Parts: sequence; C-alpha cells; structure tokens
Amino acid sequence: MPQQALFSHLTAAELLGVPLPADLASGALHVAVPFPRTPPRGRGVIGHSLGGLAGSSVDGLPVCTPEEVWCQLSTVLGGSDLVAAGDHLVGARSRGAQTDVGLLADAVDRHRGSPGARTRAWALPRIRVGADSRPETLLRLLLEELGFLDLDVNSPVVVDGGRLTLHPDLSIREPRLAFEYEGDGHRERRQWAADIRRREHFEAEGWRVVRVTGDDLFRDRDSLIARLAAFGGTARHESRPSVTNGSDS
Repeated sequence: MPQQALFSHLTAAELLGVPLPADLASGALHVAVPFPRTPPRGRGVIGHSLGGLAGSSVDGLPVCTPEEVWCQLSTVLGGSDLVAAGDHLVGARSRGAQTDVGLLADAVDRHRGSPGARTRAWALPRIRVGADSRPETLLRLLLEELGFLDLDVNSPVVVDGGRLTLHPDLSIREPRLAFEYEGDGHRERRQWAADIRRREHFEAEGWRVVRVTGDDLFRDRDSLIARLAAFGGTARHESRPSVTNGSDS
C-alpha cells in the first residue's frame, strides 16, 4: 500500500460488512490516496485521488471512515441500497454502530455538489437504526412508498402474558400489524417451527402478521404489492434515484 493510502469504495464497504447487491462483487481493490497525489495503479487495483481523505482501521487495515465510504457508495448504488448501507452502518440490536446519522449528514454536507449528491440527499433522511439486514431495509422502503407510515424497526412486542418479548422486523402499533422478512434460513426445520410459534404469539395478542419472502421482494413484487393492499397499502409514485433490486443477499 502506498503511504497514506486507504482502502475505499466497494473494498472498504466489504471490510465494514456493508451489505451489497451480488452484482457489485468485484475482485479489484479500491485504494485511495489524498488529492493531488497520483492514484495508485496496478493489476487488480482501482485507484482514487480524493480530497478531504479521512481514515480509520478495520482489523488493522487502513480504511476510509464509514461516513466517507457511505458517500463513495452513492456513485455506484441506487437510492434504496444506499439506505440499506446506511442502516447497516448506524447499527442494530444485533450489531454495534459504526457511525450515526449526524456524522453521515456532516459528510453529505462536505461532499455537496459532487457525484452522487442526489442519491445521498434522497437516502440520508430515510436511514433508520435497527435493521438487521438489507432485505429488511428494502421492505421498509417499499412499505413506506405504499403508504404504511410510522413503521417501527425491530421494536419490542411483549407477548405470552408478559413472559416473552419479540421483535418483529417492522411493525405498526395501531393497528397491530407486523411485517416479517423470511430469507432462506427460515426454510430450516427448527426455524420453520419457531416461526409458527412466533406467529401464534403475535396473533394471540391481536396482531396480524405479514410474511414476506425473497421471491416476494425481489422477483414478484407486483404480487406482493397487490397482497399488501389488503392490509391498507396504496401504491404511490415516488421519484427516487435508480434502485438496485437484483439480489436478496
């Protein structure tokens, strides 16, 4: 690595654990140096010369700060996936926060007018703490577009006479409506049985549960939208930066 160089863009995102669409996987290493230094070149290296370069460390490796990486991703991700990247970085019950919305906003301000500005401006106010996965974020954004407001993200719901606390992926307290994203891991026998008991607990407390699969979200969205209409969803036309929806990873 050249002196003062940092891993950046997609390479830094992978080191930070940011969930990315499968079609963005690349073996090339993104390496940034402070402007006006010459970007590094070499086989398998994509070099960048960036102003205001700020670094951190991940497992001993020099990496751009999470806020800078999020801004860099705005040039390659659509709006919804940039929100998912932000949701990952601001943390959830299952993982610690690597940044917060305030720091992301400061970075957006620093990069005002640079490539990706429109996508950043769209995504920033939609970032929420609490999402456990990229599909959960994409489901939330779809629900909001369909008119489901005041969605809680992995908020506690007490069931079974106060003996058990569950955390639905997304929920609306009134009416009692829970949305659960179920990836391939939910096909496993024990998980399937646990999901049945989980739904029974919700329904015993008067909740309705909407289960959404990867096929629903990524391959048959029109049918999902029609199904959600029965729960109060009304399609709205929202202008957004281009969205990457091609993978449920």
